[in-house]
Amino acid sequence: MSSRIWKTVDARLEEWLIVACYGYLVLIILVEIARRYIFGNSSEWGEMTARYAFVFLVYVSTAYISKHRNHIRIDLLPVSLSNRGRLWLYLYFDLLNLVLVALTVYYSAEVMRLQVENDTLMTGLDLNMAFAQAALPIGFLLLGYRVIQRSLLMVRQYKETGLVAVDGGAQSV
Repeated sequence: MSSRIWKTVDARLEEWLIVACYGYLVLIILVEIARRYIFGNSSEWGEMTARYAFVFLVYVSTAYISKHRNHIRIDLLPVSLSNRGRLWLYLYFDLLNLVLVALTVYYSAEVMRLQVENDTLMTGLDLNMAFAQAALPIGFLLLGYRVIQRSLLMVRQYKETGLVAVDGGAQSV
């Protein structure tokens, strides 16, 4: 039972987070519009939290797109390569992606550490800025997880069939 739940969460995690962030954005923007134009005032925290929900949405969406290798790409080189060449090219791209993930997580964690040490607060809220900044390492860790997952699936499919799809062969992640 728990394996089935984990597979469902793993398959739909980004989708649920994207829907939750969009729902929050729509709700808070509607509330803030009503507060501003009906009641004549608005809150700083509404705008601030909507902004950071949007930032988190972008990073989660990046992981979702990467999971299926649906990002913008030029397929001129992969189309002209053999399946083995395409495999190595995609693995090289994935390695570069993981280097970016590692650097981003490391440096954003360092920024978060400084924000905690210096007690940097968000404008309009009594929350530490590190809370909002956490969207960056969380989003990039999710991206790294999906890149590794996609790479392993592509290698497994290559071993089984000898084929690598032009899009990386990760449709069933």
